[in-house]
Amino acid sequence: MRVPSSLDALREPSFARYLAAVSVSTLGSGMAVVALAFAVLDFGGATDLGIVLLAREIPVVVFLLLGGVFADRLPRRHILVGSDLVKGVSQAATAALFFSGAASVWNVALLQTVFGVAVAFSRPATLGLVRDAVSEDRLQEANAFLQLSRSSLSVAAPAIGAVIVAAASPAWALALDSGTFFVSALLVASMRLAPAVRLASTSVLADLRDGWSEFLSRSWVVAMVMAFGFFQLTFFPAYLVLGPLVAKEELGGAGAWGTILALQAAGSVAGGLIALRVRFARPLVASMLLVVPAGVLLATLAVPLPLVLIASVGFTVGVGFSFGETLWFTALQRNVPEHAISRISSFDWFGSVALNPIGYALIGPLAALVGVAETLAVAAALNIAVSLIVVLVPSVRGLHGGGSRVTITPV
Repeated sequence: MRVPSSLDALREPSFARYLAAVSVSTLGSGMAVVALAFAVLDFGGATDLGIVLLAREIPVVVFLLLGGVFADRLPRRHILVGSDLVKGVSQAATAALFFSGAASVWNVALLQTVFGVAVAFSRPATLGLVRDAVSEDRLQEANAFLQLSRSSLSVAAPAIGAVIVAAASPAWALALDSGTFFVSALLVASMRLAPAVRLASTSVLADLRDGWSEFLSRSWVVAMVMAFGFFQLTFFPAYLVLGPLVAKEELGGAGAWGTILALQAAGSVAGGLIALRVRFARPLVASMLLVVPAGVLLATLAVPLPLVLIASVGFTVGVGFSFGETLWFTALQRNVPEHAISRISSFDWFGSVALNPIGYALIGPLAALVGVAETLAVAAALNIAVSLIVVLVPSVRGLHGGGSRVTITPV
């Protein structure tokens, strides 16, 4: 990532507070990725972990589009504060269950369902809040700071989480994660934003119909979102459920898993550094080829290869995810009109995660039936195939990139 030439965005108090909020919550969430997995594996197996992660994903799928509509109707700051408070309470209650020894797959899954609802409403609201928090001529700089913060903290957070899990317990890491959401809520609540002028809407359904029409009118968007859905189906359930299991049984435990995640996060920093300096004539083709290493990572876990090799592949996955997402976000921003970008972004998120619940529901039983290594190998092959097939779509190959500076904006 090209470092901004000045720090002017940080002199805008509202943006500085939002950047601090994002940084604090990113730190907590990174620790919780490790903590929750090993907390569940302490009393259960891969199927139980899959149920817990499934419980978090289902409400995201169900409520995401509704969250996008409300983010265009209500003050986004209020939505984010409320979502942070709900997340904080959910994680605090989850930590309390593990501290007390009362945790079971079902009560932990229930609390993660509440967490998932909050995610569904907060995710669409973040896009517009940055524009509200910083002046127009500083948007590029502001987005650069946010991306750099997320990538940098993602390097440290999983490792910190692994240390806490190993030295104390997963419950302590989850409790700290809870606290970061309360701090984030305070910081976002303290932002001072000018009142936003909202366009009148006829109904929620009318807004959704209009957004759907805009989405279908762009075949390259439809093809890419379908690819993202199948990509996530074949990668994240296998990676997040079976990956910790392989780490626990073959690689040495939580420390090994934290190392893999930390190296992947380090790769995302490197990908961000590269993304603002390299241009591709066909950005969508490049974005999909850049994520092919994700399938390779699943294959290394299937063997499994030595930790140093798995973590090295994880680094390349981080590079590809960061760079590929930047190319995708930029293609949306350059080729989708302003009045439709938020709703199309919601459909993008929805399509990307809609199949995840199926994956989380099936990955544990499938691994139990055919074996962990075999399941990872099949997922690896399918994941690579998805990334290669979508580049054959004419509208995907036909979308050309421009030479203007990339803006990294979360969808």
